[in-house]
Amino acid sequence: MNKIKIFFSLVISFSLGVISLEAKDTKWTIETELIQPFLPTIGIGRIQVNRTLWGNWKEEHGELVLGTFMRPGIKHDVVEQITEYAGSVGYRHYFNSNWHIEAKYYLGYVWTRNNLQNRRDYEPVFYLSDIPAVQLAAYQEIRKDYKGTVQIAEALVGYRFLLSDSDERSVFLMPQFGVLHGLHSSDIIGPRNGKEETFIVGNLILGMSL
Repeated sequence: MNKIKIFFSLVISFSLGVISLEAKDTKWTIETELIQPFLPTIGIGRIQVNRTLWGNWKEEHGELVLGTFMRPGIKHDVVEQITEYAGSVGYRHYFNSNWHIEAKYYLGYVWTRNNLQNRRDYEPVFYLSDIPAVQLAAYQEIRKDYKGTVQIAEALVGYRFLLSDSDERSVFLMPQFGVLHGLHSSDIIGPRNGKEETFIVGNLILGMSL
């Protein structure tokens, strides 16, 4: 819990601390992820809005990142179905107009249906038994659902390609790679059969300045 508070405090404090600095060529941008919504067992949709906090948008600068994380009724490798919604806050630092690093914190809620690993917690006799009460108890455990609060930290490095650029509007494509780690309990969606809560992630972001 202390690590969560420290991470969240650093992101918020830094972002709010620099928001009062004068930003040259200040821009709002809106972004979405192009690939993850269509990947099996992932199905994550994201929309985020960024605000230039300091510096020139086409040079070294910093951005506040606010977003949403949507995962509605997706078939999953640990549970039969997962529904997950979260909000995010983060900071993105551009070293020039292209290269950047990003740190982000997500807070949300998850609902799951039918954890697929619970069966492994029981001996085969539970399923071979002819006693209805035993069969029912085993069936209920197999079908166990989970829900709870999720907290996620993400660290990324990326590169921004400008597809079009004008004084009024810029459109860009941005691949990112990094690490995502669940800060919540490891059994938030039930037994994971040894699967980690830390993942290597890749994003392909399409964005537009407003």
